Amino acid sequence: MKTPMNRHFTPTMADWKPDSWRAFPARQLPSYADAAALADVEARLASARPVVKIHGIEALARDLGGVAKGNNFLLQGGDCAENFDDAVADRVSRLAGLFDDMAAMIEDSDGRDVVRVARIAGQFAKPRSAPTETRGSVELPAYRGDIINGQGFSAATRAHDPQRMIRAHVQSVGTAATLKAARDGLAPIYTSHEALLLPYEEALTRKGEDGRWWATSGHLLWLGDRTRQLDGAHVAYLSGIANPVGIKCGPSIETDEMTALIDRLDPEARAGKLVLIVRLGADQIEAYLPRLLKAARGRDLVWIVDPMHGNTEKVGTRKLRRYDAVLAEARAFFRILREHGLVPGGVHLEMSPDPVTECLGGGGPAEVADLDRAYRTACDPRLNGDQALRFTKDLMATS
Repeated sequence: MKTPMNRHFTPTMADWKPDSWRAFPARQLPSYADAAALADVEARLASARPVVKIHGIEALARDLGGVAKGNNFLLQGGDCAENFDDAVADRVSRLAGLFDDMAAMIEDSDGRDVVRVARIAGQFAKPRSAPTETRGSVELPAYRGDIINGQGFSAATRAHDPQRMIRAHVQSVGTAATLKAARDGLAPIYTSHEALLLPYEEALTRKGEDGRWWATSGHLLWLGDRTRQLDGAHVAYLSGIANPVGIKCGPSIETDEMTALIDRLDPEARAGKLVLIVRLGADQIEAYLPRLLKAARGRDLVWIVDPMHGNTEKVGTRKLRRYDAVLAEARAFFRILREHGLVPGGVHLEMSPDPVTECLGGGGPAEVADLDRAYRTACDPRLNGDQALRFTKDLMATS
């Protein structure tokens, strides 16, 4: 999908509209062959039911304000990517149970109330390092998540199909409703996803009674490491919504870029508006994190660690993550935050309650050869339920 290139237009809050992003260069968007079909889908979504309600987003914003002040702990996690064949009710129940078990450990050890945010009800799109995939002599578009195309390796399956947004929306609405019903009387589990597919996000943006614009596709949306260009479409979109916003901070981010993003996405400096999701890698966090913290000193930000993405390896055709590296980065993050007089805000994990074998160690598979037993992820390796619980126990024991 192509967008106009206009690096000189910067919308203010007064003139920002959900389609303002279209004036900026956009990366990681699909190429839809049928513009009329895309426009029809966008129109249908623009009048469709919101996935989440505005009052729920406001509740999360208040809870994240508590995280920024050091009173709450943010636990964010879930699948790398959702799939259309997920059994929604069973998945919601098991993931909620894992959240509760992890939260109980955290609250017993740390003393802070846990804010639960799942990668769910919208986490269907994935950024890719390359636009195509080659198998043998066949080159096809890369799989970009079920909201865009399919995993099967055929021209028809890998074609970018806008109709998939309708199915993703229907499933997200059902997932969010199931989650809300399951948590009646319990601590809420909020929804989150990467704000990657901008036509979908634009169509589900609604103006509230207070005149502000809200992304009703999820409670919290985050900006990916590959789409955080200051002059880019994704930053332009996220700069206008009232939702809490996450920023993935990988080792390529510079301090001036990070502070510029903070100013652009939160010009009013509201406590808990921004969640800085650090994903530097166990071998680089000591070198990079202190200067990021110093550059942002004085802001009421939520600092959390994503110890998964910076510790990804590839062995043969498999991606893998090692439990020891994941835990090492998380422990270093908590220590460095405290050395700088800050309270660590929490963690962001790719995890599954299922007994998958995608990460080595931590009670999971011990050897690369063991990964094949239950390697089921659509994209990146996840901790299984036992590994996630052990991670929580080990982290709390040293933080």
